[in-house]
Amino acid sequence: MHHPILPLSRILTLAGYAILFITLLLGIVLKKIHSELPEGFLIIIWIVPLLFPLRGLLQAKRYTHAWGSFLACWYLVVGVDLWQANPAISATVLMSTTIWFTGMVLFARFSPFDWKVIPRPRSK
Repeated sequence: MHHPILPLSRILTLAGYAILFITLLLGIVLKKIHSELPEGFLIIIWIVPLLFPLRGLLQAKRYTHAWGSFLACWYLVVGVDLWQANPAISATVLMSTTIWFTGMVLFARFSPFDWKVIPRPRSK
């Protein structure tokens, strides 16, 4: 039986992830974030790591939600870093990362185990 918080955790996870991805991508492309740095460099250090958990998040993999919450800590640092340059984008990054993190932790905590258990041979 599934926990009733699972649908909410999925919505939080995917919404927070999408908002974070779009905010960072638009901020980089529109030169609102660190315009003195090359776009390619910012995409490599901020967008590419976001792509690693995408497949597991879309497939609702419990393990991906668990390790993805550690990745969210990096984006909290990014949000704090952006505060001086652009508080509006920084606030969006911080809020979306918090929503993403909360959704992943809730899903990892309340989703059923999906590991295959190998039965032990019976002793005689």
